[in-house]
Amino acid sequence: MDQDDEDKQPPRPKRRPSAPDRGTRKRSGGRTGADASTSKKSTGTGASMGKARAKASAGKSASAAGAKARRSRAAKKSTAADVSAEKSGEPRIRPDADSRLSRSLEYGVAILESFSAGRQTLGIADIADIVGVTRSTTHRYAMTLVALGYLEQNSKRKYRLARHAADPGGAAVGTIRRELAARAVLEELREQTGHTVSMGVLDGARVVYVHRLLAHGAGQYSADHDLGVGAGIPAYCSALGKVLLASISDAERRELLATIEFEPHGPNTIEERNELAAELDRISTRGVVVSDEELFAGSRSIAALVPRPRSEHPAAIEVTVPSFVYTVEQLRKRVGPRLKRAVKLISED
Repeated sequence: MDQDDEDKQPPRPKRRPSAPDRGTRKRSGGRTGADASTSKKSTGTGASMGKARAKASAGKSASAAGAKARRSRAAKKSTAADVSAEKSGEPRIRPDADSRLSRSLEYGVAILESFSAGRQTLGIADIADIVGVTRSTTHRYAMTLVALGYLEQNSKRKYRLARHAADPGGAAVGTIRRELAARAVLEELREQTGHTVSMGVLDGARVVYVHRLLAHGAGQYSADHDLGVGAGIPAYCSALGKVLLASISDAERRELLATIEFEPHGPNTIEERNELAAELDRISTRGVVVSDEELFAGSRSIAALVPRPRSEHPAAIEVTVPSFVYTVEQLRKRVGPRLKRAVKLISED
């Protein structure tokens, strides 16, 4: 048949499937033989892929549901912890300092908040554990609060809130304002004199440094004996201690003097109770007091009382110099006036 004849042939009629074909169509979706087999493989593969996708989707859903459940549990746990902290009255300190906020104020408030109806008396170790700072730092803040009348100590050296701390938040604000103002004045005094400047408060028969701004001139390290903030020194053989002892009432002074165990610390230490009592009687709390190698050999100090309301514990400031720099008289004349000016600035704040 040539090409023209093929083109002229009528189209073939569509073939109706036989009964077996219809049955095959019913079983294989309209394909027979190899097509049916291929269709079955394709359908099986598609079903497997569908199952895999369904399984993966189910896994993602389960994972998302698990993550959501974990977030929910974490949120509940965090909320429970916050509620527990609020119920227990534990002060909360921010883990990271915020430059916009006062870290000192935060610690001051936290120390005052450490006390509660169930914890009316605490030691330094207790407060340090609650607030989360070192014991030396805690001691410095606690003694500052004592000096300002917001905490007080009992006979066992435990701390408790004083009447001045009826409003802990307001009390802490006042404390930090005074502390910051005092430090600025003390820094200026160190710059003017070139020697170590300190502020101290009475802690029983000892003086505790609440500020200690070290200088680094010749002989200064030996004169200071590497004492820093929080260190305690005997009140009876230091300029700070003597002016502070002279400032308290006669009854308080007699009680404290009775507890002192005298021993030599420097070449000029007073070792007799009556001799110390007589010297304290002669001290004017409006003037300056000198310690001439009474605490350490090679060290002289001059101190003055910082006037405070009667409701607050007394505090004093001091300048320490190597003994070869000034005689006692030179110390009074050259450092004394600057010391008095610093006292006036702090007391006026």
